[in-house]
Amino acid sequence: MRERPSPFEVGRDSYVGLVVRVDSFSVTVFATDEERMRGAGVGGYVLLNTPDANARLIGRIERVVRLEEERKLAEGEAPEAPFVSNEVTIYALGTLKGPDGRRDRAAFDRSVEQLPEIGAKCFLLSGNQLAAFAALIAAESADSAGVPLTLGEFTMAPGAKAVLDGNAFFQRHAMIVGSTGSGKSWTVAAIVEQAAELAGASLVVFDLHGEYEPLAAHPRIARYRIAGPGDLAEPGEDVLFLPYWLLGYEDMLALVLDRSDENAPNQAMAFSRAVVRAKRAALAAAGMTEELTTFTIDSPVPYDLEEVVKEIELLNEEKVQGKNGPVNGPFHGKFNRFLPRLEAKRSDRRHGFLFALGKERLDAGYADALVGKLMNAGSPDSPGVKIVDFSEVPSDILPIAINMMARLIFQVQLWSDEEERHPIALVCDEAHLYLPGRSAADAAELRALAHFERIAKEGRKYGVSLVVVSQRPSELNATVMSQCHNIVALRLSNMTDKGVVAALLPDHLGGIQDLLPALGVGEAVVVGDACLLPSRIRVREPAYPPRSATVRFWDEWHRADRKQDLPQAVRNMRRQSRRGDGE
Repeated sequence: MRERPSPFEVGRDSYVGLVVRVDSFSVTVFATDEERMRGAGVGGYVLLNTPDANARLIGRIERVVRLEEERKLAEGEAPEAPFVSNEVTIYALGTLKGPDGRRDRAAFDRSVEQLPEIGAKCFLLSGNQLAAFAALIAAESADSAGVPLTLGEFTMAPGAKAVLDGNAFFQRHAMIVGSTGSGKSWTVAAIVEQAAELAGASLVVFDLHGEYEPLAAHPRIARYRIAGPGDLAEPGEDVLFLPYWLLGYEDMLALVLDRSDENAPNQAMAFSRAVVRAKRAALAAAGMTEELTTFTIDSPVPYDLEEVVKEIELLNEEKVQGKNGPVNGPFHGKFNRFLPRLEAKRSDRRHGFLFALGKERLDAGYADALVGKLMNAGSPDSPGVKIVDFSEVPSDILPIAINMMARLIFQVQLWSDEEERHPIALVCDEAHLYLPGRSAADAAELRALAHFERIAKEGRKYGVSLVVVSQRPSELNATVMSQCHNIVALRLSNMTDKGVVAALLPDHLGGIQDLLPALGVGEAVVVGDACLLPSRIRVREPAYPPRSATVRFWDEWHRADRKQDLPQAVRNMRRQSRRGDGE
């Protein structure tokens, strides 16, 4: 098979024009050949000569403007066709270096070491030269990554694999955005499947709608569900509880305390004291003498919430001896609103995964079991990728539930010995639902934001990575987004969403936002540390497609053989569970 030519091997038929203006990161070329300019479309790649004979500048065509100039005719002179010139604006992307004493093949570097001189020649990369350049980019990404992460194929060169550096993709956090139906879930599934193939993978997917359930058919992917109302009596092996005693102090207060209550400060103080005493009693009863001397209110120690409630009820009804007989104690009546609110939370079956625990989940060993299920790395007998289904968690408490899991994972990483710490990634699907901007967040969401912002800023130090997935980037938390140094942007039509994505790009790549509405389904623009070159990529089809296909309304209405089991749906609605009698 004939080898592809080097990207350096450009012929006269690829010549575009000459450089007439050079700015800090852009170059202007004037081209007068109309035929050749027809192949120089916006978004195409060009190669420009530089003062270094062994280096070429790679650029992306940002704008093409046709200019016509008519010469003033002398008296009696016959008219001529107007002089035509095309002004081509090119943004510099990096430097292509030829073979030398240190390397035996061409190499691409994202740094722009030298800009071309005025009068330098510009050549269009197309055909075999473009394919050779795409292959070079893929080969270099694979070399730097060790085990490559293949997202799909380059749109500019079909057949050339689009390879990302998996280390850089997860080390520096990533964001996957796109409108509904653009292919976000397929992109996530393609990445998750490849991660699952790695022997020591450790990745947790927060699945809000149960759409990633088909991936559980993969032999190295496990799926769990957060307990719903139908799981409280006889939970299966795939059901997870998130006990209230795993909540940090501030998180628990965000759940049960009404900050608008004038007695809120007194309620918070009394509640914290009661929790500390309950944890101390639990540790003493379990004989954990070492933990007894060092624990804090945030320590994940199982405690009896019923005892805490009884203590607060006594304070709320307490009488003390006064000069003339019994008088109301200092906390008398201060909990008249707090206690019913707490009881409402505890008795709500939708919150059963927090409060309906039973003896097994009130044991300190449950934390070890939960952490093991979520964080055990891949091995022959343990899947490395875990999908956690949050679809039966009420929306009002969803931020608290996801925050609990993320905080638990981060805290385990934080308190692990550095040499034993194993990296783990958190895939945050539909992140705008629980990671909103601070101005739009309620008390529960603010607590979730506090932990996720810390993970975004410090997670790399402790081996915790975020992959943020959303259809509305304009509604996402700005701090979390600013820490995502890899962006996979699928089709986006909303002007506000496009603007947010553009603001995250380097100045010389801001024009990429104009591509976003024109992308096809499953097509993405990938920018960041994980790819050597900002690229338009067609995402490969996952082996286990998620259950997220857009409903074909007209086709479904045309069919007469489909009947919806409405009575069963109403029954599920009453039970707050989608599982049938046989499950």
